[in-house]
Amino acid sequence: MKIDSSKCTGCGECVPYCPAEAIFLRPEEPDHAAIREESCFECGLCRRLDICPVSAFEESEATSSYPRLIRALFSDPNRPHDKTLIPGRGTEESKTNDVTGRIRRNEIGICIEFGRPGIGCTFQDISLMTTRLKRKGVAFCENNPLTTLMDEETGLFPEELNHQRILSSILEIRVATDAFEEVMGEVLEVGKEIDTVFSLGVIGRYGDKGDLPIQGRLERLGITVAPNAKTNFGLGRPLCEE
Repeated sequence: MKIDSSKCTGCGECVPYCPAEAIFLRPEEPDHAAIREESCFECGLCRRLDICPVSAFEESEATSSYPRLIRALFSDPNRPHDKTLIPGRGTEESKTNDVTGRIRRNEIGICIEFGRPGIGCTFQDISLMTTRLKRKGVAFCENNPLTTLMDEETGLFPEELNHQRILSSILEIRVATDAFEEVMGEVLEVGKEIDTVFSLGVIGRYGDKGDLPIQGRLERLGITVAPNAKTNFGLGRPLCEE
């Protein structure tokens, strides 16, 4: 994003709204706001919310060009990815698995969400996770934008993306039930090395008695399922019974 200095009055209305904390008022030019380009996620929130009373925000030319375009694709929920045709950080909805059948029986799905507003993440952070998980032989969700960008053999992203900063992104994988503890152990180890926050989502099926078999596996890893944790049910006619 950029600010048209011929319009900006330096009112500061926009500053608290930026999720990247990239907008600031120049001490030497109090009548104008500016954007730290290295921090900007290119989410477009400042323009989309119509915060500025004089409409001084514009999309910069660089936002439409690779590799900076990647920031907007992962940070602006209104922009669909070219290959997946889905906007945002991951697939349309991995958690309603009872309907989609994406995670089969004898498999467990894992979602890893990198970054948060005000913190963000880089592809260098994500690459630490994808390369290590690739060695574990996990299956990456095909319709996820991260999967379309990574090298199929190594899990690496193009070098020019390493320092591109995005609001957040969701990595979606599936593993064999028997390999769950080993893969989750690796996820937790890599989590100590990456320079951002991340959250985990686990996708499994209910047991025949209405129990959650995955809960015991998580507890053995030292992960307690909170009573107020977010739980999603896939309702409707399943697309897959396997």
